[in-house]
Amino acid sequence: MRRMGQGILVGIFMVGFIAINGWGLGNALGADTGTEIPATNPFSGNQAAIEEGRSWYRSICSNCHGGRADGAGERGHGADLRVFNKGFRKFVETVKNGRDTGRAMKMPSWGKVLSDDTIYKIGAYLETLAQEGANWKEGVK
Repeated sequence: MRRMGQGILVGIFMVGFIAINGWGLGNALGADTGTEIPATNPFSGNQAAIEEGRSWYRSICSNCHGGRADGAGERGHGADLRVFNKGFRKFVETVKNGRDTGRAMKMPSWGKVLSDDTIYKIGAYLETLAQEGANWKEGVK
């Protein structure tokens, strides 16, 4: 019962973020816009940033991508981020702009909700989960 209550709270939290994003009010929350994305994550290896990114990931991303970032979330199957191989810039672009997955459930855009630093910190956490073949540095050529 407690787990279900937590799931409901997380769901409400996510719906609120999506609603704000959809209404275009995200900049009021401090989200960065128009900044150039670095080729590599400026928070890579920063333990404090990784811990903060882990917290954000669990609150925002894990419902779809799973608690272990393996794509087995409660709301369906998201991408397995442990083997993400498109580079850091593509990760940030995807989080900011969302992604049409070709399925009924699409990844929403978070660019008006989450600041660049928050997205980078989530990426720093995901780098710690990376498996062989993952590429969190520059884009795949």
